[in-house]
Amino acid sequence: MKNGIKYLEWDSLFFDKKIGQITIESELDILQEDKSKYDLIYVFSKNGELNLKLVDKKVIYLIDDLISYKDEINNIELFQDSQNNHADLLNLALQSGKHSRFKSDSNFKDEDYKKLYTEWIKKSISKDLATDIIIKKSKNKIIGFATLARKTDELADIGLVAVDFAYRGRGLAKEIIMNTLKLAASQGYKKIQVVTQLDNKSANILYKKVGFKKDNLSYIYHIWNNDSI
Repeated sequence: MKNGIKYLEWDSLFFDKKIGQITIESELDILQEDKSKYDLIYVFSKNGELNLKLVDKKVIYLIDDLISYKDEINNIELFQDSQNNHADLLNLALQSGKHSRFKSDSNFKDEDYKKLYTEWIKKSISKDLATDIIIKKSKNKIIGFATLARKTDELADIGLVAVDFAYRGRGLAKEIIMNTLKLAASQGYKKIQVVTQLDNKSANILYKKVGFKKDNLSYIYHIWNNDSI
């Protein structure tokens, strides 16, 4: 069931476009809406066969009992803002957005995508979007990380996850995720979620391997003001 188009203030100001969002079941729902005042509308649906521009298949994975991960934590390093590795984190954040809809949608400029992920990592470092950043280093360079955030008192969220291209295939992503699960469990969280794209095959395999179960799948479409529907 749709609830009408909702104006997204943050997105609109950030991208300098008037952006709205709506959840629909069929194309008929969006045809009934006044789209003329928006530059872009994010359309969320459980229907993956809408005749609209599909830009993302968003999967939410969940571990609903973290107690089994509450082991003694060893060799976990957390990012400290005093460390001079901000550039490493930014580089990795940009790598992590390879499957992002803000990169795949050609109506967004490459600079828009870079600007978004730069803001995301900056706000994670400042703890506005994350409580902790779990890192992996090699020769004093950060080569992988995951951000951990609070959703509720019981539910933690893994936001950005990245391993440098040059170090992939060595099990580092699994090590970082396992450390993140242990840290969340030690902080008293009972559940943890992570969001990824269905097209990100390696991420889907990894999350299932460490114990996540698919909790939700939604399809995201973009309607731009020059699109015909």
